[in-house]
Amino acid sequence: MPYNPALDGVRALSILAVVLFHCEVPGARGGFIGLDVFFVLSGYLITSLLTAEYRHGGIEIGRFYARRALRLYPTLLLMVAVYVGLAPILWPADDRWLSAVLAALYVYDYALAFRELAYTIGHTWSLGVEEKFYLLWPLVLPLFLRTRHPVGWLVSAFLAVTAWRYFVAMNSTWSQAYFRFDTRMSGILLGAIAALTHFKVSKHALAMACMALLVLMALPSLPTSDQAEAVTLRITLAELSAFVLICFAAEHGRAAFLASRPLVYIGRLSYGIYLWHFPLALLLRGTQPLWITLSATLAFSFTMAAICLHMVDTPLKRWRQKAWPQARSAA
Repeated sequence: MPYNPALDGVRALSILAVVLFHCEVPGARGGFIGLDVFFVLSGYLITSLLTAEYRHGGIEIGRFYARRALRLYPTLLLMVAVYVGLAPILWPADDRWLSAVLAALYVYDYALAFRELAYTIGHTWSLGVEEKFYLLWPLVLPLFLRTRHPVGWLVSAFLAVTAWRYFVAMNSTWSQAYFRFDTRMSGILLGAIAALTHFKVSKHALAMACMALLVLMALPSLPTSDQAEAVTLRITLAELSAFVLICFAAEHGRAAFLASRPLVYIGRLSYGIYLWHFPLALLLRGTQPLWITLSATLAFSFTMAAICLHMVDTPLKRWRQKAWPQARSAA
């Protein structure tokens, strides 16, 4: 699929919201909704890629898995290795080997939902949600595409998963409703709907969606207050607003703000920023002034993300394009 710089702009806004949230910046206490935007965006990108492959000869599942592994694993394993090396000094109470295994196997989502664990690299739970989607979607998407009304089935699936998350939130803990793949794939399904519908967004709808995201970001929430509401109504509103924003970005790939060079570059760094920022933010917040926590976290995570992008991801991408010349990466 053609490269769309505005979607990298959406990535940038999402990761900045998450970093501000984890640094406990006032006015960004609901910044966890940046992850909901990421989930919708992932659903859109991967569904667009797989649908194009399906319509041009079929999905090559093995190659898709290999591309995803080469895209995601190297930076993740590097971060985990650094954590294992530094944990005895910085986080001596952690069971670092257990944390490393949970992160590397992409199962931190269910681990956090059902157990009290060290959270130093627990932010990899969201990668676990997306990885399960990457594993299942190439197998399941063709079943939807063979039906007469694939979008209708996807809408039904989105509503069913949303209802399931509400049920879990009302009858169990907020963590079980928030972290698990089976309760959080609603946003990914909504992104898949965006990929198949090419929904046209009016300026009025875009303005309302952006306003809703800003309000949600400013509201105090997880994990200290309004937990049931945060994992039900707020997530749903964030997903729907992200749907509108991503549909707009998909249609207007050169939108002046979203496609601006600074945002696009931050978007390209977003995966690395996400991986590297949280352990440091967790270490500093509460013991250091906000300005130190935020500036150190931003400087460190941006630097490490840039190193990973230019010295790990880009060389691997060039090799991948030579090895699979027909492959086109969506994310």
